Amino acid sequence: MKRWQLNCDMGENGGNDHLLMPYIQACSIACGGHTGDADSMTETVRLALKYDVEIGAHPSFPDKESFGRKPMSLPSDELIDLLIGQISSLEKICSVLGAEIGHIKPHGALYNQSITDLRTAGAVIQVMKKYPGMTLYAPWKSVIAELAQEDGIPVRFEGFADRRYEHDGSLASRSNSDSVIEVPSEALSQVKQISKYQKLTSIDGITFDFEAETFCIHGDNPNAVSIVKLLSEES
Repeated sequence: MKRWQLNCDMGENGGNDHLLMPYIQACSIACGGHTGDADSMTETVRLALKYDVEIGAHPSFPDKESFGRKPMSLPSDELIDLLIGQISSLEKICSVLGAEIGHIKPHGALYNQSITDLRTAGAVIQVMKKYPGMTLYAPWKSVIAELAQEDGIPVRFEGFADRRYEHDGSLASRSNSDSVIEVPSEALSQVKQISKYQKLTSIDGITFDFEAETFCIHGDNPNAVSIVKLLSEES
């Protein structure tokens, strides 16, 4: 049995999904918010089925211009409707292809805001309630994870194998040149530290408590394939 689950965000026109999919256990598929359309979703679902990889929806703020990485403040009802629309578009494709969605993982700024912002997190939780049985991917001790647990929604705590963290548990800004881990052995060390000791050392050298069950590798990392291969071999 694997010590950790590996996941990737896919259907984002990275060009390497077919190289990553054989080494992971779960994928989160872009469904139109930050990128993705019917063709990309169909292709990615078929690829996941080929390798028996768990399929997840990866909804986002409606922000294709900034790839879903721009913070937004939308009325809760509007945000809920937008997210349901994105997830439903993937759900329809899965239905046609004989697949099922197993989890939901917010993307980019939506993911980051739901970590600390009660209103954003609450909107995502209302969306989760529309899809009973699906698991939420979220950071340990985040606002959204705690809300989900209170409502009996399954949560899988997620960490990032290829990103550095601040000592408060937030991701280091991409504006920091050291925020992305590109050396496979360093990514492995971070995953091992979290898995074995439930600890994580921040970008400024401070060690703190941290838990994760699934680890994301970004497909746009220059060494994504090498990182995934090494983590798969060691898991």
